[in-house]
Amino acid sequence: MPEQRNSYKGSPLRSWVRLVLVAADGTTRDFETLADTGNPCALIVGRPLLRQFNLGLAPGMSTNFGALDGGWLRVQIPELAFDATILAYGSDAVLQAAQASHSDFAGLAGLPLLRMLEYGGDRDSFWLRSP
Repeated sequence: MPEQRNSYKGSPLRSWVRLVLVAADGTTRDFETLADTGNPCALIVGRPLLRQFNLGLAPGMSTNFGALDGGWLRVQIPELAFDATILAYGSDAVLQAAQASHSDFAGLAGLPLLRMLEYGGDRDSFWLRSP
C-alpha cells in the first residue's frame, strides 16, 4: 500500500508530512508541515506562502495566535495520488511556533487534512496512506 513515512524530527520530536502546493499558473512548491491532530484547521502556512499559492478568498478567523488570513490552497501528496483544494490559513505567528520545533517546518497540517487520509505512527515514524 502506498504511503508516506517520515521519521520524527525536531525538538521535541514531532510528526510531520511532506506536501506540495500548486498555484493557479502551475507553479509548485514542496514543503514540510508539522502534523497536529489537535489543530482544527486543515492547513496553516506563513502569510507569504498563502499569498503566493492562494486560489481564492475565504474568511479569516481570530485565534490565540492572533488573526489568521483565509484562502484556498491546492495541496498534493504525489506518492498517495492525493490532490485537493482545501480551506487554509496564513499566520506568521503559527509558522514561527512550528519552526521553534524544527526550521524545516513551513506550517501545520491539522486534523481536517489528516482525516482525508489514513494516518498513524509508531515509535520510529509517522505515516500517511490513501483511505
